[in-house]
Amino acid sequence: MPVFSSTDEAEDVFAKFMEKVSSSDDLRPKFVKANTSFRVSYVEPDCVISLDATQDPPVVKSGDAARAADVQVEMSMSSDDGHKFWLGELNVPMAMAKKKITVQGPIGKLLKMLPALQPAFSRYRDYLEERGLQDKLS
Repeated sequence: MPVFSSTDEAEDVFAKFMEKVSSSDDLRPKFVKANTSFRVSYVEPDCVISLDATQDPPVVKSGDAARAADVQVEMSMSSDDGHKFWLGELNVPMAMAKKKITVQGPIGKLLKMLPALQPAFSRYRDYLEERGLQDKLS
């Protein structure tokens, strides 16, 4: 059974989490320093999130606005793998090798995001608990 029951639920969880971490006092400068933008297209359920960290503060979009956003890097993966990614439970190189994650665009730009993304992993679990979504953790 998928982690998220609908597009709306997945989009809400992923977009609000990205907004929270990209605007946090300690991580926002790391996102901005990366100076890149990316879009993640999730499937099962389908949803789209984009982050533009070429500006300060970074801008997060979802749905049609994210689809229309001009980005440097595009990724796609299942919503379940996106959930595992944010929990720090997804081996990204292995997932890319197995085509569970696909990336279009300069991967180097995406790698510049790692200093901001890695500390965000530990916050995702807390974020879900704060929102009363503990059922997503089992």
